[in-house]
Amino acid sequence: MRKMKNGFSLIELMIVTALIAILVTLSYPSYISFVRKADRTEAITTLLDWANRQQVWRADHPSYNTGINPANTENYSYSITATATSFTLTATALNVQTEDKEDGVACSTLTLDHAGNKGPGGHLECWGE
Repeated sequence: MRKMKNGFSLIELMIVTALIAILVTLSYPSYISFVRKADRTEAITTLLDWANRQQVWRADHPSYNTGINPANTENYSYSITATATSFTLTATALNVQTEDKEDGVACSTLTLDHAGNKGPGGHLECWGE
């Protein structure tokens, strides 16, 4: 009579390990893409909030305020170019976020101006439109 074996054989464990490795290898690029898109969405939200603050400031003052600046983050640095009657807000990608693309368009620099024009120019894919 044969004894019953308890547990798994080495071959079974190796097959399961190989399947898990294949799944991780296939899903990792998608995961990184979603993380970059989430970070870009955070930068877009910051630009929109910043533009609103500029409009509120301008309602009570003769020019836009270059002193209203969001804090830079690990993934984006923020800057403003302003005159008395216009402004352009810029979020520039840092570190790994510089490799962010949407439909083949580089989304490493996002801009928003006083009229609501969004950049990169002509490529609204980065803004989810």
